[in-house]
Amino acid sequence: APATLAPPVPAGTGAPSGAPSDRTEPMAEVLPNPSVDSEKSGKDVELGENKVERSLSPKKAEDKARSIVDEQATDRGKLMLMVPVLLLVVGLVLTLLLLFLGAMPAAVQTGFDSFMGRNNACQSGEKGRCVSAAPIMHYYMYRVQNDEDYSPENQNMANIPGALWYLHNEIVWHPWLRAGTYAATPKTRIERFLVFSRASQELYDKGMNFGVVNTYDLGKCSGPYKCENLEEYGPVVGCESWNPKAENNFPHGQWTGTNVYPNAVWYSLPGKCSSKKFWKQSGDCAKNEPSGACPLGVVPTGEWTCTYTYQKVGELRISDIENITSLEDLVEGGGREYSRKNDKGKKLHFWDSIHDPKACQKRVEKVKKMFAEKYPDQPVLDDPACDFNVGKFYPYFPAGTFDRPHETNAT
Repeated sequence: APATLAPPVPAGTGAPSGAPSDRTEPMAEVLPNPSVDSEKSGKDVELGENKVERSLSPKKAEDKARSIVDEQATDRGKLMLMVPVLLLVVGLVLTLLLLFLGAMPAAVQTGFDSFMGRNNACQSGEKGRCVSAAPIMHYYMYRVQNDEDYSPENQNMANIPGALWYLHNEIVWHPWLRAGTYAATPKTRIERFLVFSRASQELYDKGMNFGVVNTYDLGKCSGPYKCENLEEYGPVVGCESWNPKAENNFPHGQWTGTNVYPNAVWYSLPGKCSSKKFWKQSGDCAKNEPSGACPLGVVPTGEWTCTYTYQKVGELRISDIENITSLEDLVEGGGREYSRKNDKGKKLHFWDSIHDPKACQKRVEKVKKMFAEKYPDQPVLDDPACDFNVGKFYPYFPAGTFDRPHETNAT
């Protein structure tokens, strides 16, 4: 007999959740899923490898750490080897540089110059070409200056006591103008220059590092005598002091005993064309009359074209030193810097007592302190000894010539 079909179950009349259903459906055959199995297999393999790796990681970490330590030790060893090599190379370069600049100790420098053939000029007696065995001097020079800026070559310079003596003796006693007797341009400042100098071999052979102070008039050498010293020793730095026991108080010996500024020194810096005034210093005269100034940064060699180098490194205004706003305000207010007659100023007492060594020393200390406060990064440098000796310098002093007296033609 044909099967009787069960009537359809209306929607919403099925058994509630959890209750057995009267409807029977054939069960679907469960088959394995290849993608799931492979993924699971892969995870199992990965987990296995991780387990192996975790089991081996302490040994690998130890090996890796040992490898890093070995590499660092190797690098340190290489660095330790490189440091002395680099220091040796730098030392050799600096030594060669100093040798070529002529800045090594005399014994070493002389041997190097002989090896290089540089002292042939010294041995042959050729003037002006010899690299000197004299030491290099390193110190400050000062210049009392107006508001104009120009080179200190063919000019007279000083240390601090010497600059203050110049101002005190020749400048500040003029009542209306801070200028010299024969000058109309007022002095306004004290300039500082850093100087390196080296005597020519011709001068050093006489036992001196400094020559005579040459005087200048608008750049032209005016003495002493006829400036013959420039042809004999070259354009070397000159110095002069006023120690009664020394023989360096020339050519201004009249101030010995009068100038009581302690250790006051004047200098001169011979420049090119010293036989001519500034506006005529051109053409071939520089070849025949060279300047002693080296290019900036070059260590002096003592050759006649390089006996000193200079660089301006500071200045002080004179009114600041005196602690006034200006000379004009002082004068308008009835004051005066200094009176020779009264040996003191009016409404200004910085210059009082020119003949008192303690008062002079006090002025020197104030100026030194002001430079130190204004330029704290600059080194403190001692003044070199002024070893100029007039009797050694001029063999026939006081004739003022380097020829024998009977060979000298009167002029």
